[in-house]
Amino acid sequence: AVVSTQSTGEWGLLDDVAREAKLRSLAQMKRACTYYNMMSSETVKCLQYMSALGGEPVTYAFVTPLLVDTLTTMLNYYLKELVSDTQIKYKIKNLQDVKFHPDKLLIGISEIYINLREQPAFISAIPRDGRSYHSALFTNAIAKLRKLQYSEEKIEMLLEVSVLAAEAVTSEEVEGILTERAPEHFLDPILGTLMTEPVLLPSSRVIVERSVIAKHLLSDPIDPFNRQPLSMKDVQPDTRLRDEIAAWKRTELAKIQETNEN
Repeated sequence: AVVSTQSTGEWGLLDDVAREAKLRSLAQMKRACTYYNMMSSETVKCLQYMSALGGEPVTYAFVTPLLVDTLTTMLNYYLKELVSDTQIKYKIKNLQDVKFHPDKLLIGISEIYINLREQPAFISAIPRDGRSYHSALFTNAIAKLRKLQYSEEKIEMLLEVSVLAAEAVTSEEVEGILTERAPEHFLDPILGTLMTEPVLLPSSRVIVERSVIAKHLLSDPIDPFNRQPLSMKDVQPDTRLRDEIAAWKRTELAKIQETNEN
């Protein structure tokens, strides 16, 4: 606001009180921006470091159904903001003044994708984010990384992520067909999605998808169907229904494949 006022000549028309108010507002916004930019940089560094460690316990933390969609939605959003034309909105005179390092953020986020590229749950979650993911997302990122003279070897790895994510879109379309065909008791009653790990809630006797109820309990530790106290240690796996859904799914997938071949 101060820069805009100065560039249009309006600054000279303001009295001392108005100028002081605008300068205070600018200083406050600058402090907030600096804080959030520093926190963002540290968060990306942490995720980059942890995702590079590998090993089953660490990897599972990233791809567990409880977290993987949140992670990919965040990564997709910030990648889009860093490489698309909308980044013009964030132009300021001196990036260093607010500790904003977009090139370092781009590299850090790209390496998180690269580090987790061999995890099918991570790859399939990338296109599930309908807000930020689109077919040109990684193409735009790669173009900018090349301008930064980023490693061609790592660019090839990010290109692999792009290809796998595009292939996962087809898988999501198949999953939508299966959901439409599925018997009602195969669907999670909260989200309406096809269950893979059905669990029984002991007090309401309702069967739901494990990952769905786990997310719910993070913010509200009660059974959503009868408002009784509930924790994940209380839920009971329904292995019979799980096996029934898996068998039905195999049959339906064979039908879909046969239809596509014909």
